[in-house]
Amino acid sequence: KNSYIDYKSTKKNNANMRLGPGKRYEIIWNFTKANLPVKIIKKFDLWYKVETPDGSIGWMKGSLLAKQKTIIFKKNDKIYKNNNLGSNIIAHVDKNSILKIHYCKNQWCKVESNKYRIIGFVQKNNIWGAFVSSSK
Repeated sequence: KNSYIDYKSTKKNNANMRLGPGKRYEIIWNFTKANLPVKIIKKFDLWYKVETPDGSIGWMKGSLLAKQKTIIFKKNDKIYKNNNLGSNIIAHVDKNSILKIHYCKNQWCKVESNKYRIIGFVQKNNIWGAFVSSSK
């Protein structure tokens, strides 16, 4: 079993996911949102086999992917000032929002929004992406 797992994010607002590792393969998905987190399952040449937050699997050219680690919210949630439920809520976040992620520790992850100039903590079980490894 291939245990190599990493996360990257889509670099451009127009990134194609294909059936196989090459331009000759059919486009099965076109991502219109940059920074979408994807799970890297396998690498072949300049291509990566990726899984998207909704579970779709396909191939993307490496040049379409960034090292920037991001997460996506699986449901509406809150960002807390500190990593506990008793701390102040500094933002409300909609489902499918995408934020940068710094790290996760226990059940909390430190996230950042450049757009809204927010840095805070979210509960791990409501997000998908980098550092939120599904392996316990």
